[in-house]
Amino acid sequence: MNAMYENILELCRRDGINVTQMCRQLRIPRSTLSELGAGRTRQLTLKHAGPIAEFFGVSIAQLAGEEPLPADPTQPAPADDPALRDEPIAAYENCKRYLTEDDKADIATLIRLRAEINRGRR
Repeated sequence: MNAMYENILELCRRDGINVTQMCRQLRIPRSTLSELGAGRTRQLTLKHAGPIAEFFGVSIAQLAGEEPLPADPTQPAPADDPALRDEPIAAYENCKRYLTEDDKADIATLIRLRAEINRGRR
């Protein structure tokens, strides 16, 4: 299985649909994706890759595996990483002696909220 087909499967999984449903919605022959999945086709043409990338809100380069897919919104946001909890941003390093613990907690909360908004979770 090639990277493009694996990425399409992953994006379908994230959206809760299967490849057949996606093909029906985009009016792309299912056989086109079957050929890709079986390895008889290496890449989709722009005629098919463009609408699929647009459908999932990714670039063709991401769809093709040349760039990483966006983070899965069902996975924990990087701001939830325990390593980031104590030092949510490096920018306040020089002035943190002026920040109260409440200020630091507010900054951490804002970073987590922004990460959720960026991932479409809110």
